[in-house]
Amino acid sequence: MMPIEMLSQIKVMESYAFVAPVLFIMVHILRPLFFIPVLLLCITGGLVFGLLAGTIYSIIGLMISSIIFYLIIHLLPAIEKRCKRLEEKLLGNELSLNTIQIMLLRMLPFIHFHLMSFCIYKKSVSFSSYLRTTFLTVIPVACFYTTLGKTIQEISIYYAIPLVVMVLILAYLVRRKQVIIKWQTFFQQNTA
Repeated sequence: MMPIEMLSQIKVMESYAFVAPVLFIMVHILRPLFFIPVLLLCITGGLVFGLLAGTIYSIIGLMISSIIFYLIIHLLPAIEKRCKRLEEKLLGNELSLNTIQIMLLRMLPFIHFHLMSFCIYKKSVSFSSYLRTTFLTVIPVACFYTTLGKTIQEISIYYAIPLVVMVLILAYLVRRKQVIIKWQTFFQQNTA
């Protein structure tokens, strides 16, 4: 028979086992407010919860965060305009990213997560389309960085740099290979 003290300690540990994932998901949701990088949270999830649970909790947190972003953008046109200006400034006017490019760019640590969410928002025809594309682009990020968190002691900078270069090359190779020229630009009138 267990002493009462041990039973109370087990109850406390069981309550933390439920609270920790909820807190981790809440941190994912609040992450944009505190400017915490996605990769840092996913790596932490791998360290704290392990590969499978950390990946699942990160996917849940990133999906909820993306849903909140969608609702904010949809309800507040001023923020949509601001995101559009940021996108034009960083990506250009005529660049349209496909799903694979967004997936690869989300894996890079210096690309803003919600800028990619805005690219998905622009190309989505409905909320369910947005959710599907977001889910597809969040899975590789969560899997990769949670795995990295699980094996962080073993990776060196000599492996990290070629990996980032490879992701950039892949993003370039799968780009949409078309140029859109506006009618007014093509047929400019000379006023000389």
